[in-house]
Amino acid sequence: MLLFGMEKRPSLPLYTIVSDKEDQTIKKGFCIVEGYVVDQSGKKIQGALVSTVSHKRQTRTDGNGFYTLKLTYKDSSIYMFHEKYGEIVVPNYDFKSQHRVVIHFNPEDPSGPNQTVKKPVIYLYSAEPTNVSVVLNHPGMTFMYPGYENGWNMETSDSGTLKDISTKKEYPYLFWEAKTSGLKYQSNSNEVDGFLIATDTIVPFLENALNQLGLNAKEQTDFITFWAPQLIAQPFVLIQFLVDETYESEIAPITVNPIPDSQRRLFMLYTPLSSMEEVSYTILPQQFAPFNRSGLTLIEWGGAEIDLEIAEAH
Repeated sequence: MLLFGMEKRPSLPLYTIVSDKEDQTIKKGFCIVEGYVVDQSGKKIQGALVSTVSHKRQTRTDGNGFYTLKLTYKDSSIYMFHEKYGEIVVPNYDFKSQHRVVIHFNPEDPSGPNQTVKKPVIYLYSAEPTNVSVVLNHPGMTFMYPGYENGWNMETSDSGTLKDISTKKEYPYLFWEAKTSGLKYQSNSNEVDGFLIATDTIVPFLENALNQLGLNAKEQTDFITFWAPQLIAQPFVLIQFLVDETYESEIAPITVNPIPDSQRRLFMLYTPLSSMEEVSYTILPQQFAPFNRSGLTLIEWGGAEIDLEIAEAH
């Protein structure tokens, strides 16, 4: 067991694989991953989510920051997430059958200047199998899945299942994450197009908004199950969606070959609020341009929690 002292240790890695040992008490085909989530100052973090990237297997840390997660030998990547500390990913690890793996997470001080572009995922669809290359342009990219060698090269399908052309492995979507700075709500003078929502209505709000934005049932479910637990941290939340051209200019340009026949990229900025009075500017209901799927289709969504700052719209 790794013991954490009381003094601040800013040089700790974001995660440490402490040990990986065979354990015959574990059922064949399964692997136990356990450890602590403790921030860089030594504070134990309760309620942190530890999960596979697919979300099929997940758990949360107890009052001592300890977690235990049961995986199968087919799982290859896990991540830790906490609404205050952000996300840390352990990519492409070989979780062997009947092994016990100890992994400690040590997230950084959340008061730093960086913001996290969280969980942008990219879906691709086509009626006929099509070889597609996808290249993102973001200087702060910290994690991509599957492996990103100057871009992704995938074979698309009508169902949305993507096959890596080099490895032949299949994936439901492409995943990336990045560190950035300077994200602010877009505004005109003191007016912001967005939504000020009571969080006890967040699920029907998201269902309606995502439907208007053109997401299908699976994409909506993926979005809501990831974001809704974070949006209900306070009684209210301010939300603005950066869509299509604004996503391109404010978050990350993308190059896709062949060029999609239809494309929708959306990024959610949000701020949890204890009361509506925290917002000092006028909120106008955000309107969305219609979206119709046809031919080769790309859908992408992500988001970030930001402070109550606004930027003049470009």
